[in-house]
Amino acid sequence: MGRDLTVRLTADRPGELAKVSQTLSSSGVNIEGIAEIGGVVHILARDPGAARSALRAGGYTIEGELEVLVLPMTDRPGELSMIMQRLADASVNLRFIYLATDTRVVIGVDDVTRARAALEPSKN
Repeated sequence: MGRDLTVRLTADRPGELAKVSQTLSSSGVNIEGIAEIGGVVHILARDPGAARSALRAGGYTIEGELEVLVLPMTDRPGELSMIMQRLADASVNLRFIYLATDTRVVIGVDDVTRARAALEPSKN
C-alpha cells in the first residue's frame, strides 16, 4: 500500500515538471513513482507526509490524495493484463495506473478493499 498525491502543474511549459521534482528532491523526498498526464501529476513517495509538506511549501496545492495498491510485477508479457483482468472480474473501477521504481505498478481504484481481495493469492 502507498499514498498517491496529486498536484496540477501551474502552466503548460517546459520545466514545470522539473520544478515539482526539484521541490521534492531538495526537501529530501524520494520519488518512487511519478506520472504526468495533461498537467495532472501523480506522485508516489516513500514518505507521503514529507512529500505533502514539501509540495505545499513549494506553493503546490494537493488536489487529491488516495490510498493506492503498490504491487511488485514480473517484467514479462501478460503480467499487467492478468492484474487488470482480476480487478475487472471483481468489478473494481480503476482511477489511474502508473509504474514505479523496482518494477512495481501503482493502482488507484474506487474501492481499495475490494481490489486487495481480488488480488490476494487464491487459497486453493
